[in-house]
Amino acid sequence: MNASQERLFELLATKATEGLSQEEADSLDNLLIGFPEVDPRGFDRAAAAVHLALLGPEQTMPTDVKLRLVETGERQLGPDSEPDTPPRTTAGARLGPLGWWAAAAVLTIAVLGWWPRLQPDAKSVPQAAESFTVTAESLAQDPATLRLTWTATEDSTAVGASGEVIWNNERQAGFMRFAGLEVNDPTEFQYQLWIFDRARDERYPVDGGVFDVSADGTEIVVPIDAKIDVSEPYLFAVTVERPGGVVVSTRERIALIAQA
Repeated sequence: MNASQERLFELLATKATEGLSQEEADSLDNLLIGFPEVDPRGFDRAAAAVHLALLGPEQTMPTDVKLRLVETGERQLGPDSEPDTPPRTTAGARLGPLGWWAAAAVLTIAVLGWWPRLQPDAKSVPQAAESFTVTAESLAQDPATLRLTWTATEDSTAVGASGEVIWNNERQAGFMRFAGLEVNDPTEFQYQLWIFDRARDERYPVDGGVFDVSADGTEIVVPIDAKIDVSEPYLFAVTVERPGGVVVSTRERIALIAQA
């Protein structure tokens, strides 16, 4: 690549990512005349792809992240793609043409590496019982939502337990309310919900998720985590299982049931 080509690509990359001064725009126009085979829209497309996938409409990529992305891309492309002179890596420096091609080439690396670190980790944000309650109440207002009362069995964990199931089949979402269900030690046993579906063999109800009870005497709200879609639910059952739950329950210990 000669100096004119390098300057052309640098200006195209700058135009696509930062914008040009009037002097730079005039230089670009003159260089394009000498290289009719170059499509100036290519850099715009690459920049747009990076922008949409990584940044969102109102965010700016930090300079240090941008430079790390370029350096990673150049390593991925190999030594044959190294520019004749070392890329500038000082803050605010504009990136050379190969750096921007490298940035497009390692878009997936950036998506998996930089962007997820800027997003909230859902698992790290505790969900307050109040937020679940509001969601459950909102779901309960839908006319299509099924609301069933729990019936306690003779299992020791369910003595005095009460509550209800809130399930919306159209949304495939729901919640369970419990009061008085025995507090469990997750290292000894856990509760597991099963949803019996008329479209499935009753021996294999839908797993509705494993959960714990940590507050004695306090009403809790637990989101239902159905592992597969439910077609026509007619019975909900909470069983006592080993830590981590089971794939198929023996139903030796059923704590609560709610029947449609």
